[in-house]
Amino acid sequence: MSIKIVKGKNLNSAQLTDAGRLLYHTDPEIYPTAFGSEINAGKVFPVLFSIENGLFSLKNLFAATDGNGKVRGVLVGCNGDLWERGTLAAAFAQCKIPLPEGAEDAEENYFAYEAEHEKGDYVLCLCVSPDSRGQGIATSLLKTYLKDKKSVSLECLADNAPALRLYESVGFEITRRCEGYSAPGTPPVPVVKMVHKA
Repeated sequence: MSIKIVKGKNLNSAQLTDAGRLLYHTDPEIYPTAFGSEINAGKVFPVLFSIENGLFSLKNLFAATDGNGKVRGVLVGCNGDLWERGTLAAAFAQCKIPLPEGAEDAEENYFAYEAEHEKGDYVLCLCVSPDSRGQGIATSLLKTYLKDKKSVSLECLADNAPALRLYESVGFEITRRCEGYSAPGTPPVPVVKMVHKA
């Protein structure tokens, strides 16, 4: 499969919708809690992509597209970007979709937390379509994002062995273990913090 890495500003509206739907599958806790469904994510993410200097602004978005322009993978990389509380509610309202029950919790304890606590360059999320995995797409996205960065951090679910192997294969090293975001009423999720230095 021929893959091209495209910056967010060069994606069309259908591709932005597909990128949003794919981002829904990045993490089993965060995005289902925040968006409620893949369909919602496909509608709401394009609004979030349009927010200048927001976590999901187009400047932070990288997509891997195939020869037909279909989005096969996405990476969001941030540095000093903002998240204002109420952003999700406003985006859902703009799309005329009811805000999911757990969205405010995900916003407060993940999106706002990340914007306030992460320093320097970091990978907020990376996801490849299940039918396109094992073809080097995630590696291509990561290498594109890393190529002009001195230091990049990320968090990975501690039990996600394929992702850990991927990150280690491009030079990330585990620096600490901690608890990541979990949906309301569920136990804390173990994650590892990883850093890549040029």
